[in-house]
Amino acid sequence: MKSIFSTSATWWQLPLRLVLFLTFWMHGSQKVLGMYEGPGLSGFVGWLGSMGVPAPLAYLAAFTEFLGCFGLAFGFLTRVVALGLVVDMSVAILTVHLKNGFFSEKGGYEYVLALGCMALALLIGGGGNLSVDRMISSRRSRPSA
Repeated sequence: MKSIFSTSATWWQLPLRLVLFLTFWMHGSQKVLGMYEGPGLSGFVGWLGSMGVPAPLAYLAAFTEFLGCFGLAFGFLTRVVALGLVVDMSVAILTVHLKNGFFSEKGGYEYVLALGCMALALLIGGGGNLSVDRMISSRRSRPSA
């Protein structure tokens, strides 16, 4: 069985990880801390609750973005975080954006789809060369002396 830390020995993941870190830090900070004119945690959970999303799932979505982005920044548990973000973005598309059509300026799913696909690429490829995951997986593959 492959380790969750396994990753391809490539560099393409780094720009994706850093862009997703920045994006989800900003959005997660809005949801959890109320920064950048965001609703804060109670506002976000209440808003999702008004659409029928149970509170535990709303908390999970907020903290997946807010804390998971740090895993992406360092390439730690990249696949786990990426899976969480793929699910998060899929639910966002289905519950919020799909009814508004494709284009972002009309509240559509264009932007959320792009973020979800970037996370999917990291789910498939792992953290890459410059990642904690790579350091952990390379240590595990060395024969013990």
